[in-house]
Formats: sequence, structure tokens, C-alpha cells
Amino acid sequence: MKNLEVADLLDRLGVLVEANGEDRFKVIAYRRAANVIRNMEEDIEEVWKRGNLQEIKYVGEGIAKKIDEYLKTGELRLLEELETKVPPGVPGLMKVQGVGPRTAFTLSHDYGITSVEELKKALETGKLDNEFGPSVKAAIMSGIAKLQSYEKKMLLPEAEGVYQQLALYFEAQKTSVSMAGSLRRGKSVIGDLDILSTNKAAGEVLARYPELEQVVESGPKRVSVKLKMGTQVDVRIFEEDEYGAAMMYFTGSKDHNVAMRNLAIEKGWKLNEYGLFETKSNTRLAGETEEEVFTKLGLQYIPPELRENKGEIEAARRGSLPTLVRRDEIIGDVQMHSTWSDGTEEIESMGKAAKEMGYEYIAMTDHSVSVRIAGGLSEERFRRQWKEIDKVNEKLAPFIILKGVEVEIRNDGTLDFERKFLDEFEVVGASLHQGFKQPPEKLTERAVNALSHPSVDFLCHPTNRMIGSREGHQLDLPKVIKTAKENGKMLEIDGQPKRLDLDENWAKRAMEEGVPLVIDSDAHSSGELDNMGYGVLVGRRGWLEAKNVVNTRGIKQLERLLS
Repeated sequence: MKNLEVADLLDRLGVLVEANGEDRFKVIAYRRAANVIRNMEEDIEEVWKRGNLQEIKYVGEGIAKKIDEYLKTGELRLLEELETKVPPGVPGLMKVQGVGPRTAFTLSHDYGITSVEELKKALETGKLDNEFGPSVKAAIMSGIAKLQSYEKKMLLPEAEGVYQQLALYFEAQKTSVSMAGSLRRGKSVIGDLDILSTNKAAGEVLARYPELEQVVESGPKRVSVKLKMGTQVDVRIFEEDEYGAAMMYFTGSKDHNVAMRNLAIEKGWKLNEYGLFETKSNTRLAGETEEEVFTKLGLQYIPPELRENKGEIEAARRGSLPTLVRRDEIIGDVQMHSTWSDGTEEIESMGKAAKEMGYEYIAMTDHSVSVRIAGGLSEERFRRQWKEIDKVNEKLAPFIILKGVEVEIRNDGTLDFERKFLDEFEVVGASLHQGFKQPPEKLTERAVNALSHPSVDFLCHPTNRMIGSREGHQLDLPKVIKTAKENGKMLEIDGQPKRLDLDENWAKRAMEEGVPLVIDSDAHSSGELDNMGYGVLVGRRGWLEAKNVVNTRGIKQLERLLS
């Protein structure tokens, strides 16, 4: 399948077209088509062979010709032309938040800056003082810091994919391994991969991995390698009676481990990656399993997602850890999109896939009219969509698709539709997709206005962050949470891996304040319905139980909450 390859090609075209100062609608067109192709289930080469490229959403005649040229020749003339026109380094500089195409062009053409590191140095040495004022310089430096903090790191799905391929490889070599580190804790961004094994040959097996670039370190107990994609993988080998303690230690977090060691010291013991020991005699007290170590220390078993030293050890001593929400307790998904707006599959296709996953219901929440880049719907188009939903519901009953909307919160704080029309929807989520440069007070006011609106059920991805590329809105989240509670509204954990918004810290705060949360996939294709799992991980890291998550409830309970 060349779907990802073609999608990346179109994304690159979009970047170069933008960098060349061409019409922004061309940029949007390339990005839309790339997004659809990236999420297609069918192989684009099969569609191409049938001559049906223009049947793909957002692929018009011009883009179809470019895909055809690339699939025939492996090259694209326009791409080569743009690469000669655009000054060196411009696309890379544009990755920095706050650096648009014109600024990137100026930096490259006038100052000879072709990399993010060169830009950072120029800002630090005053080379650009005549170009930028203090506030702009500070904003760009902040963007550089954010970008560099995510270099060589992976989002959860990518890290899971890398680990799964490694696990399959080890399995084929008859070598059992276990995942540890931040991936086991479910963090949103992953750096290195930590793997444990009791098989003494595990290191040698890893050193033969086909996707290996180099062996960084090799010894009898640890082998570190760098993969071709740049990720470091560490395999550590332990005896069976050490394995539980090793899993605890290398799962982390560092702060959690320090607190656990201090607890052991209080009892006259010592805890390390080899086990729990009586200090004076060095007698092993526990270590074969994690459960054994926790029990010996007088603690409930602490799930990996909670191991951040944020009160979990104290709660485990009291026996009051939450029963964390599980993926299989989710019985509905109330935020997703179809081909009516920026989704890539029909409503029926999304409904069938959700039904096969065991859900009782979904809500179809396509964008409202002012989100033009996502094909937002007018009132008239929504009414036409409702007729389609009615027909699909007849086919899929008792499974039900609720009529929803992701309504835009405009720059002035009003919603895209009047209350009379919004009241006809069964589910209303409100979102901030515009006015990013407004002051935090204004952004907060818009969110508060939406949560005070009688027709709105929940605030979607409240901070609107995009992990690794865009900071979230600097909302006054305590005020947003307070408003949600006062008005009986919900807040969302968006399961899109680049969003995961709210994050675990604010989800926990909302839960503690008594605000219900909804976890959803924000799927734009049936394959993305699995984003729910990432949202659930955020919920678990935020100490949520099933009772805190609205869509663990049946349709009748949900309808009562929404009414």
C-alpha cells in the first residue's frame, strides 16, 4: 500500500506551495486530500488502476493528475520545481510555531538561516534584533523549545507500532519480552523504548533486528540499539526472581521510584531493580512479581498509568486507589465525523464499524458552517444529513446514531447556530477552532459563554492543542471547569493521538470538581474509532473511574443527561 507515501507527498507539496507564497486554498486542498488518503482503508494503487482517483473525497482533477504522475513514474515534476524555488531550510523553519512562510523566506533569503538550530543561535546572539521585537523573539524561542522537546519522540500509536513489531520479531525468535517505560505508563509522547526479558539471549536477538542501524551498547545484562527510524531501544535481562522488581523500576516514573525507595527505607529495607531486601542481612523479601513487592510494602497494586508520584502511593497505603475506567466499559462514542464534513467514510460505514465494536450508540458530530476548511455544514445540509441518519438507524437498530454537531464558537463568543436550531440536535459539542491569537481572557470568555449556553452539552478538546506542533490555548481552565460544574455541562477527553485534550492533569481536576467527562475518538474514519483507547489511557492517568465517564452509560441514561 502506498497510501502513506502518497499522503506524505501531498503534505510536502502543501508545505512547499505555502512556502512559495501561493494561494492558501491550494495548501488546504493538498492537506485535505492527504488526510483522506492517509486514512483510507483501500489501497490507493487499486483505486488508481481502476481510474477512480477523483472518487476519493477532496481529490479533484489537478490532484488526481499529480497522483497519477507519481504512481506511474515515482517522481513529481511540480515537487522538483518547487524545491528549486523555495530557499533552503524554509519548510523546516515553518515547523516552528510563530514562523510562517514569509518569515521563513526572509530568514533564509536575507539572513542565510536554514535550520532551527541556526535560528535559535541568531535569536540568542541578537542577529535578528532589527527584524523582531522582544515579544516576537520570545514567542519564536518558545516555539523552538517546544519543537525541540519533541524531536526523536513518538506519539503513542507510533511507539505502540514500533514495540509491536519488535515483540513479533522476538516471538518469532522464541524470546519472551515485556514492555516497560513511559509506553507502559501510557504517556502521550514516548522517547526511548524499554524492554525486559528473562531470556539471556534477548540482547543478541535484538542486535540482529532487521531495522537496526547500530548497536550503541552491548553487555550481558543490557543491549542498547538505535533503529533506522532514530529510536533507541534498550533490552535489559533479569533473573526470574528479580523480574517484578525490575518491571517496577523500569516502568517508572523516576519520581514514583524515588518515593517507593523512601517507603522501603522507612521500613528498614531497600528497594532496587533486583528486588526488595532487608537492609542489614540483604535477605530478599520480594521481587518475583510486582504484586509481591507492593503487598510486602503494605500497598494496593498501583496500575502503571498512576505511577507518577501524584498521590498514588498514599492512596495505595490507605487502600483507596480508584478502580480505573477500562476500555471495555465504554459503550458509546459521541464525537466523530463523516464525509458530510471532513471525515473519509459514510455515516453507515461508521455506524456499522462502531456496532461491530460492541457499542450501543454513537453521535455523528460533523462540523458547523463556519469551519470552512473542514467542510462545515449549514442548517439545510444538517437537515439533509438527519434524513440519512434516520435511514441508517432503521438498518442498524437497536444500535442508534444520535444526531450531533461540533458547533463552532465564533470569535465574538457566539455559536454558529441559533438556540432554536441547536435544540433540535441530540448531542451538541462546542469547539474553538479560530481566533488562536486572541488574549487568554478572550479565549476563556468564549469557552465560558459556550458552557453557559442552554443547548451545549460539552466543550470539545478544550485547549485545542496539537502535540508537537501547536501549544494549547492558554485558557483559565479552573474557570472553565467551574463554569461546566455550575451549568451541569461535560468536558471532553479527545482521543486523537495528537490532541489527547483534556490531558490527564486537567481531567483529574475536573473529576475532583465533580464535572462529568466524555471520552471519545474524534474519528474521521472507521479505523480511527480505535482512538478511544488512547482517550481511555488519558482517563486512567487522570484517575477516572467508569462513573466519571458519561459514555460508560447506556443510551437511556445518556439521553437523560443530555436532555
